[in-house]
Amino acid sequence: MQIKDIINNVDNESLALPVFQRGYVWKRPQVKDLMNSLYRGYPVGSLLTWTTQGEPVKSVGGTQVPSAITIDLLLDGQQRVTSLYGVIKGKPPVFFEGDTRPFDGLRFSLEHETFEFFTPVTMANDPLWVKVTDLFTDSGLSELIEKINSDPNYSANIGPYVFRAMNVQKIREVDLQIMQITGPDKTTDVVVDIFNRINSGGTKLSAGDLTLARICARWPDARTEMQKRLSKWQQAGFDAKLDWLLRCMNATITGSSEFERLDPENTERIQWSLQRTERAVDQLLESMRSHLFMDSNRLFAGKHAFSVMVKYLVENEGKFPNQATMARLLHWYLSVAIWGRFSGAVETVLNQDLSVLSEADPVEALLRNLRASQGERRVTQENFDMAYNAARFYPLLYIMSRVQDARDWGTGNQLRHHSLGIATKLEMHHIFPKAYLSSNGVSAKDANNMGNIAFQTQETNRAIGTKPPVDYMPEVERDWPGALESQWIPMDRELWKVENYKQFLEARRQLLADSANAMLDALRSGNIPAKGLSAEAPHQVGNLPALASTFSDLDDELAILEGVNSFVIEGGLSPGEMDYEVFHEDTTEPVATLDLAWPEGLQVGFSQPVALLIDEDLEVKTTASDAGFRVFTSEDAFRRYVEREILAEPG
Repeated sequence: MQIKDIINNVDNESLALPVFQRGYVWKRPQVKDLMNSLYRGYPVGSLLTWTTQGEPVKSVGGTQVPSAITIDLLLDGQQRVTSLYGVIKGKPPVFFEGDTRPFDGLRFSLEHETFEFFTPVTMANDPLWVKVTDLFTDSGLSELIEKINSDPNYSANIGPYVFRAMNVQKIREVDLQIMQITGPDKTTDVVVDIFNRINSGGTKLSAGDLTLARICARWPDARTEMQKRLSKWQQAGFDAKLDWLLRCMNATITGSSEFERLDPENTERIQWSLQRTERAVDQLLESMRSHLFMDSNRLFAGKHAFSVMVKYLVENEGKFPNQATMARLLHWYLSVAIWGRFSGAVETVLNQDLSVLSEADPVEALLRNLRASQGERRVTQENFDMAYNAARFYPLLYIMSRVQDARDWGTGNQLRHHSLGIATKLEMHHIFPKAYLSSNGVSAKDANNMGNIAFQTQETNRAIGTKPPVDYMPEVERDWPGALESQWIPMDRELWKVENYKQFLEARRQLLADSANAMLDALRSGNIPAKGLSAEAPHQVGNLPALASTFSDLDDELAILEGVNSFVIEGGLSPGEMDYEVFHEDTTEPVATLDLAWPEGLQVGFSQPVALLIDEDLEVKTTASDAGFRVFTSEDAFRRYVEREILAEPG
C-alpha cells in the first residue's frame, strides 16, 4: 500500500493504534534516517496489522470498534507510520502519545539531497533548505519554483532543484508491504501474543509491561485507572510505577510475584484487585506516616515489600487486626529496607514471603524468613558510617528523629512537619558545617558522613550558618536543655572541637545505632510510639506534604536531581532512578549508591547506562564506571549529553 493511502486510512480511522501499544519514542536521527532511506529507495521494512471484525476492541483516541465494522489495528510499524504522518501532514495523528519535536522542523537540501533538522546558523535565509512538510502541500512545489526563480543566485539550476523536490514528493507513492493478521481465530489474546513476540527484539518490555498489554486488550481503561491511583499516592509523597502497582495486584490475586500466573482475561478479578490494592496501600501509607512519619518518597527504600504487605491486608479485609500486629509488620518493613532483603532475586524472595501469609501468624512467619536469610542483625555504628544520601540508613535517621522527638536547636520545639511558615520547615543540617570542615582540611566525603547530619528548621539552620560546634553548641545547651541530646549529640565538649571530628563521628554514630536498635526492638515487640500524628493536623492520603517540603535542604542536591529528571521526562525519555544501588557481583551487598541513574539507558534498548553523581568521591565514580555506567559529575555536562547525543538537538 502506498504511503499516501496509509495516511488517508489513519485520517478516516480505518487504520488505528490499539491501546496496548506504547507511545511514540523515536528521536530525530531515526526520523531523518527513515526519510533518507525512502528518498534513496532503500527498504524500510514492512508493517503488521490486525484486521478486526466481530469483537469490540477500543483503540487509542477513544474509538470503540463495533462488531459490524472492519478496521486494521497497527501492531508493528507505529514509529514509522507516526513519523511519516507527522512529516507529511505537519501534525501528529489522532492516536499520538509522545513528543512532536522528532518530526517537526525537518528540512531537505536541494543542493546536497540530504535531510536535516533546522539550524538557524546554516539554514536561515537559504532557499535551498526547504521545509519538507511544505513540499507535501498542494501549493508547495509552485511556491518553491517561484521563490527560486526570483533569486538570480539559484535560478540557473532550477531544473535539478525542482527534480529533487519532486522526488521528495514521490515518497508518498512508495509502497510499504503490509502483512495482515485476519480470521475469526485471531482473537485479542492471540494478537497480543504476536505483538509481544514482534517486540521481543526491539525496545525491551518488562514482564509487567507485557502483562499490562494483555490486560489492556481486555480492559482498555486499565492503564488509566491504575495511573489515577499512582497520581494520588504521588501527591501524598509516594512515587511508584505501573509495574510496581501491577505486582501488588498480582500478589493479591495469585499469591505470587510471577506475572505468568495472572489471568489477563479475568477482567472482573483484576478490577477487584485494583480496588483492594488501593485500599491496602492507602492503609499502609496512613500507618507509616502516622507512626513512623514516613511522608516523603525518599523514605521508602523497600518498595518491593509492599506486595507482601498489600497481600496481607487484603487477606485481612484491608486493615490491621490490632496495634501489636501493625507494629511488628512495620518492624519487618524497616528491617527489610535497611538490610536490603529484596536486593537480589526479587521474585524468589517475594515468593518466599508471600507463601507464608497463609500461616496462623503470618507476621511472625515473615520475621522468621527474615532471620533465616539475614540472621539476628543489629544496627552498628558502622552502618551509619557512610554518606547521608545512601539509600538505606539515611531514611532510618530521619524516621528516628521524628519518632523519638528530636528538638530544634533554635527554639527547643519538637520537629513537627505541620510547623507554620517557610522558616520553620525541616532541613538537613551539617553539625560541623561543611565550609568549616573544608577550611580545616576535612574531605567532602567525611563532611557528609551521617554522623554529621541532624535536622533543624530552616530558620535555625541559617542562624547557625558556618559557626563551629564548639561555639554554638554551648549556647544551645544553655538555652534549650536536652535539645542536643534529643539528636544524639555526645555531650563531651572535647568532641565538639574540629581536631576531634573523627572521634565525634564515632561517638555519635554509636548513639544513633543504640537508638535505632531500641526503636526496632520496640516495634518488634508490638509497641507503637504513642505520639505520631495525634498532635498534628488532620490528614488523609492525597493531601500529605510532598517530597521537597521535607528534604528541600540537601545542599540543593535533590533540587538538582529532580530538575534533571524533569528535563529528561519532558524530552520524552525514561525517568531516572534516585539512589540507585550497585551491588557486588557475588553478593547482595551494595557497593555504591548512585544519586540518579538510568541502568537501561535514557532510551531503553537504544542507549547505554548513565549516572549523574553530585559531589561523590572517586570510589563511587569508579564503581559506577566499572558497573558499565557512563558517569557525569555535573548537571551541565549531563544536559549537554542528553541534548547532543540523545535528543540530537541542533547546537
